[in-house]
Amino acid sequence: MSRTFLSLFCAAMFLLAGIPANADDHDSPITVFAAASLTDTLPELASAWHQATGKAEPRFSFGPSAMMARQVAAGAPANIVLSANPEWIKFLEDRALLARPSKTVAHNQLVLVKPGSGKVTAQLLTPELISALLGKGRLAIADPTVAPAGAYARIYLQNIGLWDQFSDRLAMGSNVRQTLLLVERGGMAGFVYATDARASNHVDVLGYVPPTTIPPVAYAAGLTRRANKDADSFYRFLTSPEAAPVWQRFGFEPSVSK
Repeated sequence: MSRTFLSLFCAAMFLLAGIPANADDHDSPITVFAAASLTDTLPELASAWHQATGKAEPRFSFGPSAMMARQVAAGAPANIVLSANPEWIKFLEDRALLARPSKTVAHNQLVLVKPGSGKVTAQLLTPELISALLGKGRLAIADPTVAPAGAYARIYLQNIGLWDQFSDRLAMGSNVRQTLLLVERGGMAGFVYATDARASNHVDVLGYVPPTTIPPVAYAAGLTRRANKDADSFYRFLTSPEAAPVWQRFGFEPSVSK
């Protein structure tokens, strides 16, 4: 276990130490661990759910998907976990930590951005275009070992034969939101999700990663065995027709349960 992960884990456990883990305690706020790329969207979904049910809005802890899943596996008191990589939810399923089968709640896209003012170029990226756009400059990605956005970026660069060209000039953020900040403040290009680029007025989208070159950018949700009825209600709301407009407003493609 790295020193950075240990520090982040201890900090998260300190913040959550006062949250009851009793699945029958309906007065306790729901605790949701989620990918950093959902930082803007989930509070809006929670607000919509609160308006519909009158229940207290959930508490959120955002970070790299791998770290969120590992914290839950280590005993952190989350009721719901949302990951930008379904494999981390499967990681929890394989350890019998979920109350029911997981589900996909939304999809996203990976884009290449640079500092700018919010312009979007709707083109598919090619190896030649990337080499021309980046030249000899540095490239920002999220850490592929913990953040799905970085893992998708690495897979893409490997599939188009450019990973070796850029691997020695990468600037890595611990999650996709930190990677976005590296682009905004560091004067370099970087790979982030389309929804993160949409949330910023300080980057331009240079192009989209072709969906055939990476696995689908799917967000999976898991309801843990610590969940109570309120957590189950919010979990079901995430794929409801009422939630779909909120997902779409933030640029996601929602999954709607029938």
